[in-house]
Amino acid sequence: MKYFKALILMSVILIFPMVLAGCNSGVASSGNQTSISKQTVFNFYDQVQMDQTKDQVDSELGVVPTESTQLKNVFNYMDEETSFGVCVLFNENGTVISKTLLYSNRKDIAFLTNKSVTQKQADQIKNGMSYEEVKTILGAEGTEINATQIPFEDNQESFIRVWVNDNESMLQVVFGTDGNVNSVMFFE
Repeated sequence: MKYFKALILMSVILIFPMVLAGCNSGVASSGNQTSISKQTVFNFYDQVQMDQTKDQVDSELGVVPTESTQLKNVFNYMDEETSFGVCVLFNENGTVISKTLLYSNRKDIAFLTNKSVTQKQADQIKNGMSYEEVKTILGAEGTEINATQIPFEDNQESFIRVWVNDNESMLQVVFGTDGNVNSVMFFE
């Protein structure tokens, strides 16, 4: 059973980039981000909650979403004033099971990371480590960019956090439903 759960979670991790690609289609450039705050970046993301219906999300965000042409039940909600938004995946019952922060490029969220991260630090992060252990290695909190309910884990949530440098290199860590590291990737 443990092998099966790991296999399914790995599938979720591998499918996430496809969902993100589907979410990011049509994302406009956010332009000059000098006056953008963390609250602005997460305005839509924070309003979406797991198990909300599409009608509730539509009402809460107050914008007409764009439906993904690549994936079923995936909708992008963009704040036209800031060019930040949220991509939402609904299950077959029409309720939220995943949300992903939308931004046009890594540079737009780099200011959320207050300390640079390196490949060497990424290499120190091992599967099974807690978020607190990761923060100790990196010296900073990560930015949550995805939350997903995992059906075989009683719909508990898995999270993806990133640390983005000013040069747009990025460390991405997937935390499983137990709060521990499942995957680490460093992007140049």
